[in-house]
Formats: sequence, C-alpha cells, structure tokens
Amino acid sequence: MSAPDLARLGRHWNCRLTTVGRRSGEPRTVTIWFAPGPDCIYLTGGPEGPQWSRNARAQPEVQLQIGSTRLRGRARVVDDESEAAAIRRRFTERYLLARLSRWFGGYSRSVAVVVDRLAPD
Repeated sequence: MSAPDLARLGRHWNCRLTTVGRRSGEPRTVTIWFAPGPDCIYLTGGPEGPQWSRNARAQPEVQLQIGSTRLRGRARVVDDESEAAAIRRRFTERYLLARLSRWFGGYSRSVAVVVDRLAPD
C-alpha cells in the first residue's frame, strides 16, 4: 500500500490513538489533538506525562485513526527540550485553544510525542 497523505489528514482536528497498556497489556484508546508533520504525526499531552504517553514509551507500536484513515506507527516520547518546544509550537499554531492556554502556562511543558514509520493499518 502507498504512504498516507498526511497533509490531507490535517483537515481533521482529532485522532484516536491506541496504545498497549504498560501494565495490563490491553489496548487503550484516547481521542486527542494531533498535528501532521512531513512524514510523521505529532502528539502532545499534559506535563505530568499522561497515561497514553507512558504506555507509548513502554510499548512504542501504536495505532492512529484520523477520520476514516487507520495507521500504525512507532511512537517516540521526545526528551530533547528544543525538539519538544518546536512540536508544542506546531500545536499553538494549529489550535486556537492551545494558543490561548499558553497565556496560563499551557503548552510550555507538555509531553511531546512523534509517531513515525507510518503505514496503513
């Protein structure tokens, strides 16, 4: 199958991310914002490290559903602060609420995740 057209997926505002529970081994699905990159999908979450990001760190193979498109990929929790800040900026450019939340400290320390090696699921 061909590589997904990530730019086309940008018309959607949310994605469904499925990780494998790090303790239970069971699928765990959340609906979250995303930002398409050139060959990856960016995700962010609270600074406390939400469960989905902890699961992705422990078991990086994840699934995404964006609109009717289903993808599988490999998640990487970003530890480099400059890379994480660049990802957060993408979200403040894409989402008005993310921009507004920066006034109150939002999107300044949130966990950043890159999902790459994307393939149709």
